[in-house]
Amino acid sequence: MPTTRETILTHESIERHRSWLTGRGASVHTVRCYASDLRLFLAWMAPATEVPMVEFETCAQAWLNLHRRVWGAKTTQRRRTALRSFAGFAGMPEVLLDYRAPSAARPVPHPMPEGAEGVIRMVEAAHGAQHRALVALCGLCGLRVHEAIAVRVADVDTRDMTLVVRGKGDRRRVVPISATAWRYIGDAVAEAVLAHRAHLVPLADRTARDVITRLAKRAGLARHVSSHDLRATFGTAAYAKSKNLRAVQDLLGHATSRTTEIYTGVAERDMRDAADIA
Repeated sequence: MPTTRETILTHESIERHRSWLTGRGASVHTVRCYASDLRLFLAWMAPATEVPMVEFETCAQAWLNLHRRVWGAKTTQRRRTALRSFAGFAGMPEVLLDYRAPSAARPVPHPMPEGAEGVIRMVEAAHGAQHRALVALCGLCGLRVHEAIAVRVADVDTRDMTLVVRGKGDRRRVVPISATAWRYIGDAVAEAVLAHRAHLVPLADRTARDVITRLAKRAGLARHVSSHDLRATFGTAAYAKSKNLRAVQDLLGHATSRTTEIYTGVAERDMRDAADIA
């Protein structure tokens, strides 16, 4: 806890909270999201530009209750956590301790109907090594978008053909690079080395997601493709090939196998084949 406790929520104290989180080793993604949530809360309090900590819990409860039917369950859970984090930083860890956020529905993956073939079509439709590497990292290595754009040249081991990935909570994992993936990632590595650039895919998060959607259209895929659809395609295909839940869990960087289990469901095509008994 800080030696001097915050007594009020302001834009300045939000920045101090950001520094506190960073100092405690929170991931860049977490720090950014929590700061954004706190700024939204403060904006909702307008025209007030500050919230005294003695009123913080009451105001936070009102904000969460007003919007919980509009926000998704995960968003409400995260914003509750962001508020609790600031309260803990301010020396009030009991704030919102008993507040019940809605339970999130079990996520359903949306792998591309074309599978790995669709990923290859997207890679081939890309113009430039950076875009090809982005699709390969997400669709052939299973990275999240924010993980893919964080990959540095130093993270690639060309001797063992592995990749160090910084995941959620700054957890690190080592992912093997297949021969197919290397065909598209290797060019980006060489380009970054020649340009003395640290990152393979120096794109902003939003830009990277837009690139993926555009490439899916250019490749003529059957439906809209989001960035997470590439990861879902990889996870589903990896499990279908290996039937090894633990291996897929480690590849995707899931903290528990429950998250990985969403990729182990029976494909619709398999269900139709099984139902066609006559």
